Amino acid sequence: MSKTPNSSSESGAGSSLTAQSVPQDFLARVKQATERMRAEGIELWRPNVSEELQEIFYIAIVSDSEGCTNGQCNHNSHDPASPIIKLVPKSGKLVYLGNVEYGEKTSYYYALFQNNTTLYFEVVSEPFRWQKIYQIESFLVPDFLLVKFAKGEGNA
Repeated sequence: MSKTPNSSSESGAGSSLTAQSVPQDFLARVKQATERMRAEGIELWRPNVSEELQEIFYIAIVSDSEGCTNGQCNHNSHDPASPIIKLVPKSGKLVYLGNVEYGEKTSYYYALFQNNTTLYFEVVSEPFRWQKIYQIESFLVPDFLLVKFAKGEGNA
């Protein structure tokens, strides 16, 4: 008899497995997943990110897919379903600087302090479309967000 998620098996919540009977590599992966779920990060509705961002961030899938799953849909007015992913910095301190609305689009700004440098990111969100993330130059961060952060009024 094959074991499916709906059949009785020795896995999941309430199982009879103990920490001693579970392989250490599995326990290490569960610990890593738990740490990434709790860590500060940038959450995005999109399936993936560029290789450049993968060099800066760990990628964690933090939810089931959301959105259109109709296989007959051509997705002209919206993007297909995707999970929520979280970008967790491999090093440094990530801070949220704030957001600005531009009509139906909203831009969220972040700074990542690494060593003695700062990387800046903009997440662009618009209805029914996967969120986009860009590494940007510092001059593209709105001045008022930086002033609010300096005064301790930001959302960081």
